Amino acid sequence: MADKYSKKVAVEQFGKRSNAYAACGTLMDQTDLDTVVGLLDLKGNETVLDVATGTGYLAMALAPHVKRVIGIDITPRMLELAVQAAGERGLGNIENLVGDVEHLPFYDSQFDVVSARFSFHHFPGPLVSLSEMARVLRPGGRLVIEDMVSSEDATKSEYQNTMENLRDPSHIRHYRASELEQMMQEAGLEIVDRGGGGSDFDLDHWLEMADPPAGSVERIRGMMRDSMEGDRSGLNVRVEEGRVVFTYATAIVVGRKV
Repeated sequence: MADKYSKKVAVEQFGKRSNAYAACGTLMDQTDLDTVVGLLDLKGNETVLDVATGTGYLAMALAPHVKRVIGIDITPRMLELAVQAAGERGLGNIENLVGDVEHLPFYDSQFDVVSARFSFHHFPGPLVSLSEMARVLRPGGRLVIEDMVSSEDATKSEYQNTMENLRDPSHIRHYRASELEQMMQEAGLEIVDRGGGGSDFDLDHWLEMADPPAGSVERIRGMMRDSMEGDRSGLNVRVEEGRVVFTYATAIVVGRKV
């Protein structure tokens, strides 16, 4: 029941705010997209599944380098924007469909590459999702996850995730990088490459993207202010030119199906 509720909330949240997410600079960052593509050792003949494709930025980055990309997402409005964007770029080898990562409508070992970018923290069942992604990946194929991650310090990680849940009810958890790698290994994947970095966010813009209730906004602002002392959230919250900003740590983890 909880999983069904989380998925319903995710569809409502991303359907309502799809245009805001489509314009998110972090999702559009071409340097970051190129980094992900570069870690996959592509030959040009691959069939790729991009899970939780959203507005399709990774699918579009992959398309020129592979034979075919299928993007799947639980939110129809996001996919409408993905189809529009791919059409505007003249990318004819991308197919998009509505679907759930926990019940992928594909055969075993159907894909050479499976990807999920900045979406894993929304998956209600992370191990179930990873197992499904691994199931449809061929032996020797690569699975790449990129996501924001929380501090390896458990207290800071919980502090960050408390704010995340206040901001966005579809948020499940920003995992620590070590947790993400462990889950991938439990799903039968050998970790073969890693990357990562950071993305700066303006607090006001970050809040506007999700549009949380006023009471939650005030609580988040207070927690962000309190976080500046001793970096309680692990987000390096600070004031720059009169605006509160913070930095998300990101991790890219590439696994090979054994």
